[in-house]
Amino acid sequence: MIGLLFHGPEVFDSGWAEKIINAIKSRYPVCCVLAGTMGRTAAFDAGIKDIEFRDQMPGVCLSDLAIQTEATLIVNYGKSEEAGQVFGAMVVKRSGVKTPVIQIECSGPFFVEWVAGCNPGIIDILRQINIPKKNKIQLRPSVWESGRTVCRRMSTASPGDFILVNGIMVGRATDAEVILECRDGHICKIQGAAVKEHGIEKLDRFGGIDLATAKLASSPNIRRTNCSPNVIRTNGSGMVFLDHSGMHVYELIGEAEGAVTVGDDTTAVAGDILARFQIPVIGIVDGDEDMILQNGHLAKGSVKLKVSEDDVFGLEVFGKIFGCKQHISMGFPEALERIRQLAAPYIVDQQFF
Repeated sequence: MIGLLFHGPEVFDSGWAEKIINAIKSRYPVCCVLAGTMGRTAAFDAGIKDIEFRDQMPGVCLSDLAIQTEATLIVNYGKSEEAGQVFGAMVVKRSGVKTPVIQIECSGPFFVEWVAGCNPGIIDILRQINIPKKNKIQLRPSVWESGRTVCRRMSTASPGDFILVNGIMVGRATDAEVILECRDGHICKIQGAAVKEHGIEKLDRFGGIDLATAKLASSPNIRRTNCSPNVIRTNGSGMVFLDHSGMHVYELIGEAEGAVTVGDDTTAVAGDILARFQIPVIGIVDGDEDMILQNGHLAKGSVKLKVSEDDVFGLEVFGKIFGCKQHISMGFPEALERIRQLAAPYIVDQQFF
């Protein structure tokens, strides 16, 4: 069996994922795994089935997949060829995998044989679909320590890119190299970027980070390609609460009737995903949207409540209406009415969709 590890939405939006799956499975049984929330949304839009979604870092996914298969193909579409190769090198290094690993980098396209020994038939298939081979690069060390401070380098950012740590935006790149410094789980400095302190505060509120293993990303938009959303109807019940964690919406939503989303970008990202299932949101925002997702949608019936401080009011909603629970049985109309009553002294503006 051949393992296919997909990463990111562009590989699905471009049609490469379907092309590669069909080419490989025409001669070998395959096991398809996907890491990443926006990739999951893109796979849904593309109508690709028989793919397993894992809430794990790509390196962990690769390690697990390698145990089950004779060879593993990482299928990626980076924002540039260099960024794609750096990503592949990091994933393979962190996985510790010694069995054959090939990366298909669709931004080229080209393939890199990171760990040699793959079945020649796989190489033949790639060449038949006009994917040439490229030599692998040497990866510079990206993590080091200076006393109690952990430092980590991002070498493929472009000025203007959003810098995300575990899905939360902490700044915008001003240089091609960004260096994050972390002490006791708190990001204390970011070189080569304009820092968004509010994003760092969110990470602290969620318990801080382990910078050496945190998921880092840099991109001008978390979904760089245009797409046609695949929309289906669901019949869930109850409400879920999403506090500045739009990238984790699939972990929490299940088949809910609606969701409360806290934060401008959380509302944009989570609301766009939920619109595919015709699930409306009550978005608590304060107008500081970074436009990390452009051309997003909200389901019919959604409401945005603009307040002076979304995180403060969000915590009040979580305590007084959700009882500090992630999921409650309350219906959408009742939740909306109660939240609007609670928000009455704070509302700056309201938008109905």
